[in-house]
Amino acid sequence: MTEIIYNILFNLNDFINDNYYYTFVLYFIISICFFTLSLPGGMIMLISSGFFFGFLEGFLINIFSISVGSLLFIIFSKTILQRLFKKYYIKFSYKLHDFIKNSSYEYLILLRLLIGPPLIFQNICISLLNVSKTKILISSVIGFTPQMFLFSYIGSFASDLIELKSITFSNIFSPEILFIICLLIFLIFLRIYFKR
Repeated sequence: MTEIIYNILFNLNDFINDNYYYTFVLYFIISICFFTLSLPGGMIMLISSGFFFGFLEGFLINIFSISVGSLLFIIFSKTILQRLFKKYYIKFSYKLHDFIKNSSYEYLILLRLLIGPPLIFQNICISLLNVSKTKILISSVIGFTPQMFLFSYIGSFASDLIELKSITFSNIFSPEILFIICLLIFLIFLRIYFKR
């Protein structure tokens, strides 16, 4: 069974290398559509881009597709929520906006840095806020950057199929990567604390 999977991956990788620019653009468009719908299995898409296109190109596909796709989902869900629950939406939105108005960038970046909550949950939470589209896009790019580095790195690391069998949890979540993520979260909390 694993031999069949390796053959499929080799053939797919050869096809991508032979038609690099077309597959790059196609994968980018598919990724934007995937994240616009906030479908489950996003980690597979993110790791696959690093696997098939390399670290840098995979990172660029990941960061722009997840940021733009999330922004489109937020715009769409905000419109639906406003039409279906207008009275409650406005009341709840202004309460949240008053709570985060002094540190909205920090809260949005912090929400994007969290690895646990699914993307659809993050996007619905952000769609409840009265925040500009530019602020959402910028905070998404900044907040998703460490995760996209990580997923692109995992994908490019796994692209050497001989080493695919020897990947361990400690290779993926090295102390350096965990330290950087924890440091970013700490600095954002520190900034929120001193702004109040």
